[in-house]
Amino acid sequence: MGLLNSIWRKKDFPSLDWIQVEVTSLCNASCFYCAHTAYKDRWRNGSMSLETFTRIATSFKMAGLIFLQGWGEPLLNKRIFEMIEIAKKSGCKVGLTTNGMLLEPETMDHLIDLRLDILGISLAGTKPETHNRLREGTDFERITQSLIELKEKKAGKNASSPEVHLAYIMLKSNFEDLGEIINYAKRVGSKDIVCSNLNFFPSPELREEAIFLDEPKKNYYYEILEGLKGSAKENGVNFFFYSPFLTDPMQLCPENILRSCYISHDGLVSSCVFTNIPISGKEELSGLPMSITYGNINHQSLSEIWDSNAYKNFRHIFEVRQKGIKEDVDLVIDAVGFQVSEKQKIDVRNDNPLGSLPDQCRNCYRMRGV
Repeated sequence: MGLLNSIWRKKDFPSLDWIQVEVTSLCNASCFYCAHTAYKDRWRNGSMSLETFTRIATSFKMAGLIFLQGWGEPLLNKRIFEMIEIAKKSGCKVGLTTNGMLLEPETMDHLIDLRLDILGISLAGTKPETHNRLREGTDFERITQSLIELKEKKAGKNASSPEVHLAYIMLKSNFEDLGEIINYAKRVGSKDIVCSNLNFFPSPELREEAIFLDEPKKNYYYEILEGLKGSAKENGVNFFFYSPFLTDPMQLCPENILRSCYISHDGLVSSCVFTNIPISGKEELSGLPMSITYGNINHQSLSEIWDSNAYKNFRHIFEVRQKGIKEDVDLVIDAVGFQVSEKQKIDVRNDNPLGSLPDQCRNCYRMRGV
């Protein structure tokens, strides 16, 4: 996901860059653009048990970052603090993304005391009327006050973590609000802003919200984002954004599937969140990504699942595509995708770029750089 790509920049990678764990698929919000809202009658609600989480934890040493986030609100899992503590004891960085509505004073104290590394906050506007309309069930002013209180609590405890990362979903209807995002970040004590595209459409009408499909204005979006990036740098804020331009299919998936994996609340292992959306009867629906999983952590270890023939065959397609990059370059995982240092160039072999992709990836906009 966009936030993960932007926050993990370590050079000496362990076996995996990160393991993403969906601790719950339950949510207390009804966001306009979310699959949870569009398919609420078919949604598979559930929370990961501590037993399942403990089984995953035996493999945490494989990764550098454990991110407790999936298709739900992680703070709804009643064992979340125990899970954070277990993950921290593995020596990894630990993070999660929340809608901010459960950041009560006691919760914030726990997150600080447990030394959670990263606290992502989902935003869909910098004004209450915008954010609250798009993220029904959340309240912008309440979230803002909680973040200010968190900043004060950290100062009082002389704590630098959790670092607050603002995760902003870019839509045509909220793009103008981005003009205030840097001031907002400074107000709530965040030094990191990640702007992601709406690149999965649970309902057809949501295509109208995608800025990368707004061809006449794509240069406008890009110029605004570049301007904000420059302004953020001047203000000591890191600003990352996914491009508003569709590209040819990329050689490497921006979801970093060769060096990460996703585990759902019921223990199923997949390559990314888009190949395991918790919807029942998906075969009856059109336009949804295929569900592709490779094993269940409750029955096998993560190493066994990772080394299974089906999972290896899936990754092999991308390993072959990676070899299509003729020069040996240092690829940096960033919120913009896979970038190249200024001194180097990539000569990409794009013969039949779609033909070699797995079926579940051919229609995924992530492979088009957004």
